[in-house]
Amino acid sequence: MKRVFIDTNILLDLLLERQPWVHQASVLFSMADRKELDLLCCSLSFSTAVYLMHRLKYSRKEIITKLTIAKSLCTVTTVDSSVIDRVLQSDFSDLEDGMQYYSALAANAEMIVTRNEKDYALSNIPVLSPTEFLNE
Repeated sequence: MKRVFIDTNILLDLLLERQPWVHQASVLFSMADRKELDLLCCSLSFSTAVYLMHRLKYSRKEIITKLTIAKSLCTVTTVDSSVIDRVLQSDFSDLEDGMQYYSALAANAEMIVTRNEKDYALSNIPVLSPTEFLNE
């Protein structure tokens, strides 16, 4: 089964139902639910989601419900000391993207799906947009 890492924007598209991208995010999570792929998502993405959902006035119950469903459909990758060390020694201009990248790398992701492909220009893992991935 293909190990596909999604970055924060894809998780947020799903959880915040952001248009017009929510459909593609839903398809990715549905594929994970059908065991067509192993969907990976960084722990940082979940903390970012909590922060934004709180700011957007989602209730605690809504946040927990949405995160529980998302977490049940993906493998959460970690940001540990070695990931932070690697990003601090890297040339990533956006350190948060670097943390996601090295977290994906540590989890043996086979590709990264993002709407911000330019953020992963230094990636040694193939980087695809949701459209590119779903058209494969």
